[in-house]
Amino acid sequence: MSCKFLSLVLLVILFQSCGVQQEKENSASEKIQDVELKYAREFTLQKQGDRHLLTVFIDEHHSEQSARRFTLVKDSIDAVGIENAIRVPCKKIVCVSSTQLAYFFALDDIDDIVAINSSRYLFHEEMNARVAEGKVKQIGKEGNFNLEVLAALDPDVIFVSPFKAGGFDVLRNMGIPLVPMAAYNEMTPLGRSEWLKMMALFVGQEAKADTIFNKIARRYCELKTEMAGVEHRPTVFSGKMRSGSWYVPGGDSFYARLFRDAGADYVINDDEQGAYPVDFETIYRKAHNADFWRLVHPEKTGLTLYEFLQQDGRYADFKAVRERNVLLCNIREKPYYEQSAVKPDVLLADYIHFFHREILPAYEPFFYERLK
Repeated sequence: MSCKFLSLVLLVILFQSCGVQQEKENSASEKIQDVELKYAREFTLQKQGDRHLLTVFIDEHHSEQSARRFTLVKDSIDAVGIENAIRVPCKKIVCVSSTQLAYFFALDDIDDIVAINSSRYLFHEEMNARVAEGKVKQIGKEGNFNLEVLAALDPDVIFVSPFKAGGFDVLRNMGIPLVPMAAYNEMTPLGRSEWLKMMALFVGQEAKADTIFNKIARRYCELKTEMAGVEHRPTVFSGKMRSGSWYVPGGDSFYARLFRDAGADYVINDDEQGAYPVDFETIYRKAHNADFWRLVHPEKTGLTLYEFLQQDGRYADFKAVRERNVLLCNIREKPYYEQSAVKPDVLLADYIHFFHREILPAYEPFFYERLK
C-alpha cells in the first residue's frame, strides 16, 4: 500500500471522526426543552435535539437520591460516554409485571418484548401465543429471576417495579439498564395513564401515544364533569379480610379519587395515599351502612353472593350485601392489571353505571359485575 493512499485513508477516517464528534457536540449544545405532562407527576421528560432526558422518581418526596435519570438516544454513537444512556427504539424489552405490559398492549406494539415475569392471569391472546411458541420467555419473579435466560437474551432494557427490591442488584451488575416503572405512585387515574407517553419513547411511538392518551383524557374529563353536580352521592368501601387484616386504600388514594369522580363518597376520610391494614371492627364501624362494596380479587369463576358470604359470615351484616350492591372485579376473569392503567375512563364509566344507573343506563360494565 502506497504512503499516499495510506495518508488518504487516514484523512478520511479523521474527517469522519471529527464529523461524528461535531455532531455529538452539536446535539449536546442543543437547548433543553421540557415536554409538557398534564397529569403525571412521578416522571419528567425533556428534549434535547434528538435525545430525550427521562427522570423517574421513586419516592413521594421526589428527592434527588431517589431520582433515576436516563438519556434516550437514537444512535449508539451518541450513547458513548453518557451514563444510563439507552438506544431507542429498543428491540429487546423485558417487563416484570402485567401493569407494564398494559402500555405496550395499548400501543399495539409487543413485537419487541422478549420476556415477562409470568403469564398467570394474562388475557392478551397474542402475547399468550408468543409465550407458548417460545418467542417470549418467562423469567420468574423478583428475587428468583432466571439469570441464564436473561443473560442469553441480552435485553436493551428491563422495566422494574421500584416497590420490590428482590434480584435487581444482580441484574444491574449484568449491565442491563433497569428503568423503574413508578406509575403506581400516581394519585390520579389520568396520571397513571399518561405514563403511556414515557413507555412509547422506548418503541418510537410518541405520536400514537399522544393520540391515544388525549382520547382517554377527553372521555374521562367529560364523564367527571357530568358527575360533578349530582345531588345524591352514595357511599362506598373497598377490600376484604385477608390473613386477619383488612387493607383499605387511604382517603387521598388513587381509588378514592376514582370514587369521587364517579359521584360517590368513600367511607375512609383521611389524608393517607397508600393502603394500610385495619381490623374488622374498624372497617365495620365505618362501612356497615355504606351503599356499595367494591372488590378486586382473584375468586372462583362465577362466584355468587352466597358463596362469597361463606368466606366470612360477618360480611352479611353490611348494608351493601343486604341490598345486593357488592361489585367484584374478578382478576381470574377480567384483564384488570393488564388494561386498567390505560382505561381509567372505562373504570370510571363502570362505577358510574352502578352508582348512578340513570346516567349510563345502557352501558355494559367492562371490569366490574354485581354479585348475584
